[in-house]
This record gives sequence, structure tokens and C-alpha cells, in this order.
Amino acid sequence: MAAFLCSAWLLLLLLSARGLHAADADSDFRYIPHEDLLASSDSFDEPGVSAYSVIQFDLARNQLLVGAKDSLFRLSLRGLSALERARWEAPVNKTILCQDKGQREQDCHNFVKVLQINGKKVFTCGTHAYSPLCSWREADNLNKVLETVSGTARCPYSPQANSTALMTRDGRFFAATTTDFSGADPVISRSMGGLETLRTSQYNSKWLSEPDFVGAFENDEFVYFLFRESAVEYINCGKIIYSRIARVCKNDTSGQLMLKDNWTTFLKARLNCSVPGQYPFYYNEIQGFSYDEPQGLVYATFTTPENSIAGSAICAFNMSAISTAFSGAYKHQAHPGASWERHSPTHSSHGKCPTPGGGLPRGLVDSSKYQLMDEAVKPFTLHPLHVSQPLERLTKIAITLVDTKLHKSVIVMFVATSEGKIKKLGVLPRTMNTCLLEVWEPFSPKVRGTAKIMDLKYLKETDSLYVASSEGVLRVPAQRCARFPSRQACLNAHDPHCGWNELKLSCTTAPNKDPLALHWEQSAPRCPVLTDPVDGSWGSWSAWSSCAYKQGSGDQCQCRIRQCNNPAPQHGGKDCGAGPNIEVTNCTQHGGWTAWSQWSACSQTCGVAVKSRRRTCGNPAPAFGGRVCVGQDHNEMYCSANPPCPAKQGPPPRDGHWSEWSSWTGCSAADCGTGLRTRRRKCDSPSPQNGGQECPGCAEQSELCSASCAEVRKFSTWTPWLAISANSSSGPMKERRYRFQCRAPATDPNQVKLTQFKEEERTCIGNTCSKPGSPSVVSQGQWGCWSDWSPCSVSCGLGVRIRSRPCLGSSCDGPTTMDESCEASVSCHCECKIIFLLNLQYFF
Repeated sequence: MAAFLCSAWLLLLLLSARGLHAADADSDFRYIPHEDLLASSDSFDEPGVSAYSVIQFDLARNQLLVGAKDSLFRLSLRGLSALERARWEAPVNKTILCQDKGQREQDCHNFVKVLQINGKKVFTCGTHAYSPLCSWREADNLNKVLETVSGTARCPYSPQANSTALMTRDGRFFAATTTDFSGADPVISRSMGGLETLRTSQYNSKWLSEPDFVGAFENDEFVYFLFRESAVEYINCGKIIYSRIARVCKNDTSGQLMLKDNWTTFLKARLNCSVPGQYPFYYNEIQGFSYDEPQGLVYATFTTPENSIAGSAICAFNMSAISTAFSGAYKHQAHPGASWERHSPTHSSHGKCPTPGGGLPRGLVDSSKYQLMDEAVKPFTLHPLHVSQPLERLTKIAITLVDTKLHKSVIVMFVATSEGKIKKLGVLPRTMNTCLLEVWEPFSPKVRGTAKIMDLKYLKETDSLYVASSEGVLRVPAQRCARFPSRQACLNAHDPHCGWNELKLSCTTAPNKDPLALHWEQSAPRCPVLTDPVDGSWGSWSAWSSCAYKQGSGDQCQCRIRQCNNPAPQHGGKDCGAGPNIEVTNCTQHGGWTAWSQWSACSQTCGVAVKSRRRTCGNPAPAFGGRVCVGQDHNEMYCSANPPCPAKQGPPPRDGHWSEWSSWTGCSAADCGTGLRTRRRKCDSPSPQNGGQECPGCAEQSELCSASCAEVRKFSTWTPWLAISANSSSGPMKERRYRFQCRAPATDPNQVKLTQFKEEERTCIGNTCSKPGSPSVVSQGQWGCWSDWSPCSVSCGLGVRIRSRPCLGSSCDGPTTMDESCEASVSCHCECKIIFLLNLQYFF
């Protein structure tokens, strides 16, 4: 505990001694507000998408590849214009299974963690709702999936897991990640590229002990991995985290029996980033790194433990120091519980890459025995390049080298903080001291504090820094020389990118990228001068926001402000000068009526007419939520002075007349009996025109009709014999019987007529009867023809007419007269009457 308190106080004293305090946004010209930064930057974000976690440059196609939550993007390098979006979501069944296993819904998506380019193809992996999946895609068409492969040992299960991956120049894929759902099995693996798959020893804390991977890079025949892990060599003294660098040979061939499918060249060493002294102060936890391949330097950010006083430092390591550490002695523990000791095996080939045709690897016992180097890798400077201000944690880092007037390859570092800021730092060439050049604010106030920078990379071709965050992607130019209005301010900034251009009389970058141009001036490198007079310059306008128009009125305006802070005038420097610091627009505007227009002409020159006038709601027109005008916009009145219109002259009216009656239709009776028939006429000879009267009477006439029936004749059976005379009780007796013939014009029994009858006569004596002769036929009387109809019994309207017939015989069946209704030729009133035929009555 005492050692920890001493270390904490030493940290605070060291930070104070260096005099690096927080940039005051109101007075320090090095602070770049979000609005000013955004004015010269490009940004990209897609609605509904978050966690833009990994970016990769594709210079061959002049594009930026971005991996995010459930999506892949192709963006232009300049402008960050969207070229393509490929949706890559986990299926519903995977998402449900992920939640059933106890994971949060927001973690059960596909978070892209690996994005590597290999020629014309892209290899990418995502967590895929805790079931990692990888795919090969075309670099210029991300929606075209060429192949899908398992993501196990290539991509972590959890989106919170720290992992790294590398596709080497010869197409071999190396990954450092976890291989199971719980994250308990960390691995450094190799796959693809035509060689067998290799990995670190499983569940062996001497190889990997709860690591958090930071990055990887290749150099010559090795691939290097940077990570932090629990220090197994410190386990006897408690628990602590150390930063490590591990390496493996690209062409490692593993063992046949011992170390089968495992690395035989795996080694790791501690990275030492500390403030020297009798009791060095260590920054043990690596957070980010950047590899400068031409210079062979590894730059990394280190912090104190998460549960201690926050502090950060930047250290740089050259490849020679790294190689020296891996060529030294090993740190070895003979058995569990033993102390870790230095050990130097003689003639050991452990850690050396196999040569082509060299056969099986030798020294497999040493490979399984030794993984940790005894000596730590020391930085190439005695002190860290940079120690952060108090209570600050640095995370990601990117570096570039800038040629200046006096020096080549001045180191400029861009470092992200856990608070979401980005610092631009310059390293003085002679002393290797670090100067704070600028502090950028990449996030807007509404997300500041919650937004997180997830990837940070510099691209020399565009001289820009690319920032991937939880909110989107940002491209920020590495310099803002134009913000210094005067020569003195330009030179006092001591930004390696900037100098005073005597031809343009402005602060610019090196003309034509030539820092030796005679008309471009730079002063000797040093940290920015903060005590000389600094003339003020206006900052960028803020975003438009609502503001009250009048107190209590509820009316609103859109306002924006700017401040004289880019930079702010300091130490007697000039103010920003003329110009407003606030702009107001789009204020609530209620509508008002214009004056009435002149009365229009009357709608006609005679008779009843109207005239009108109008006004519009445009004095002023309602705008920005203002009320519309109340009242009518149109007014009318009668033209009372118009004279009457003259009567209209037209053709004389013509009354309508009937056409001739059509022929009678057929009788409606089905077979025989009584029915109806009709006939029609039209009022078109001529039709009524010009107000003429319609035709009088009806257009349709109906009357009864009958259909004749076929006559049916039938004979009755003989009647019983009837006695007609008797002489005595024993003498002969005459008997007679009859048979009748009936006929009718239909099957209706009411219309049956008796036409004639037959009779037979016989003489009976006792029980013997005989017919004396042929029967005689007595004919019934026949009707004669009907007479003509008598005249109608009335002179108008409906009446009766009669006809009669004679009986030609002794007697006839039926009536001698028949009557029916009739209508006189003169009508008594205008109503149309239908002629009804009366049923004939037969009288017997």
C-alpha cells in the first residue's frame, strides 16, 4: 500500500513538474471547437447504424472500407461519400439464441471486428450474435459474397472483446482473439495462405493469461502482436497487468507429436514504458499502437491501471531493441509454486524461423518450456515521449512524419483520449520532447461524454486523419494553417505543417510540398509560444438553434453565434474586429391581410350579375410557425345598376304527334285460353320542340285475346237396361239402354257438350232376352251461325252489344244469345281504357 501511495504522489509531482495542464477552451488558441473542426472536415454516418469499429484503406481503388454494426461500407477517401452499403445482419434464430443464453439484446447483433484486404478481395469477420462468421467479398462490390467461412479463432464472440487481425503480404491470416462463448480461451492463430492452421497452447496461462489484444504488424519473417495480460511471473506478489509484445514466425511448421498444431516459435516479452528513477514509475497497460515501418519504430500509448489514479504516457520502441530482447535469456518457472528465474539454455534454436528444406523443427522441448523473455523491451528514449496531463487516459494513436524547413521527418502524433478528444503532438527533433500543438473536439455537445473513438488512422496520400467512432466516420485534415491571420501568429504556433508564405501573405503548408522554398518561412522548432500577443480570429458559426423572439410571447427564432476564439486574442493581441457574433433568422411571422383589390367587372352587362374583389394573406405571409390570417379572402356584391336583359327570340314551338300504331304482338296465352296482346306508338312524328306540347294519350294499348283449343270427342258407357213396357206378369217385356257421345273444345268439364246418343231395345220373356233389330240413332239439335253484333248500347264510354243464333233441331244445348262490353267511338274523358272481353255465358 505504501509503495502504491508513493507511486501515486510521484505521478502527480511528475505531471505538475512538466507543466502540462488542460487546454483552456476560452483562452488557448490550440483548442479547436467542434464547429471549427467540422467546417474543414468530412463526416459520414448512416441513420440507425452505430459502432463504426474498424477502417481500412484501399488505395488501389481510392476508397475507405468501414466495418460497423450489421453493415459494411465503401466510402470515398476524400469527402467520405457513400459508394456502397452492404447489410450484414445476424439471422433471427441466432439473435434469439444469443438472448436465450443470457446476452443483452444490444450485443446480439453482427459487429464487424475484422476487415482485411487481399488483392481484389476483402476478408471480413463479425460477431454474428455470438456465433462468429467470416466471408470473402469483392473489394469493389461488398454485396457480392464469394465465400463464407467459420469465424472461430478469427473473430471474438463478444463485441466488447479486444482482438486484432492481420493479413500478411503473402496472404496468410493471423488473428489474436478468443475462441469460445465465455471468452476464456484466448488464442493467437494462423490460417489460410497454404499452410497448416496453428495456435497457441490451449488453457495455458504461461502462453496467454487473460489477454486484451491491441494490434499486430509484420516485419521481415515475423509477425508481432501487442497486448496486455495478467503477469504470471508476478503472481507470487499479487496480481498485476503487464504490456507484452509477442512474435511468431510466418512459416512456423509446428511439431509432429509434441506441440502438434501449436506454435514452435512463440515468444513474448514485456514492454517497458516508465519514468526512470531509483523507483521507476510504470505505465503498465498498453492501449493503442502505430507502426512506422520505414523507421522501424513502434509507437504505443500506455496507462496506469483502471482502478488507480489516471495517467498516460507515449513510448516508442525500435525493432533493434525488440530483437535484442527476443535474443536474450528466458524467464522460467520450474514447477508451480516455484519462483521465476532467469535461464539461458545453450545452443537453443528456439524462436528461430525454419529454413526451407530444413526438415522438422528442433528444440521442441525448449519451445514448450520457454515462452517468456527475461529482459523487457526498452524504449529508444530514456523518458517517455509524452506524459499526459493529470487524470487523462490516452487510447488510440496515429503518427506521421513531416519535413520542415530545418529538419526532415519531424514526428507528429495524433492521440485520442478516453473523453473523446484528439490531441496533435509534435516531437522536437533534437531533445525528443513533446509539444501540444492542438486539441480537437470531434464530437458534438449532445453526444460528448458518451461517444467513443474506436479506430484512428493517418493517411499520407490525403494528409488526413480518419476517425472511426461509435457515432460515425470523420476525416480531419492534419493541419489548419489558415486559421492564423498574421505572420507572428503563424510562426508562434510552431506547427510543423505550417509556415508563412511571403507570396500569399498567409499561413500555409509548404508550397508544392517543398519546405525549402525561399518564400516559405518557418522558425526553429519549439513548443507553441503562449505569451506573445495573439490576434483574435472569428471561430465558425455554431449550429442553428431555437431562441425566444419576445419574452413570454411563445414566438421563436433560429439563432447562431460565433466567438472570437480561433484563436482568442491574448496578451494584448487585436480583437476580431467588425462583424456580428450572433445571427437571427426564421423568426415566427404571423400572417397579415393585404389591402382589398379593386372591384372586378360585373359577371354580365344586364340582368342579375355579381362583382367581386380579393385580398391575400401576404402582408406578411405566415412563416416559421406563424398564424394564418383570420377572415375571408373573397368578397362579392350584386350589380344593382344593370338594366334588364331583352327577351330572347327563338324558333316557334312545335307540338309532338303520334306515329302509327305498331302491329299487335302475339297472344300471351301459352296453349289455349285467354291472354293479352299489345301494340305501341311513338311521339316522334314530329317530336315536341322549342317548348311544344307532348303527344296526348298513351303510347301503349292492350286487349284480351284467346287461342283456339283442339276439340275432344268421347263416348260414354252403356246405361243399365231399363223396362219400358209390360203386357202381363208372364208375357214379353221391353227394355231399353242408352250411350251418349260428348265433345268439348278443351279438357275443361264445364265446356262439355252432348252431341248425339244411341239406344238399344230388347224383348225379354222370362229370363230370355233378344234384340229385335238394329238400334236407332236419335240426333240432337244443332246450332246455326251467330248473327252480327248489334250496335253499342251507349253513345260514349263503355256499353254492351248482343248477337244471337238459331237452333236447327228439336233442342240445342247452350244459350241463344251472347253479349260483350263495347266502347263508343267518342270518349267521355281523357283516360285511356283497356278493352276487356267478357266471358260468354252459356244457357241451357
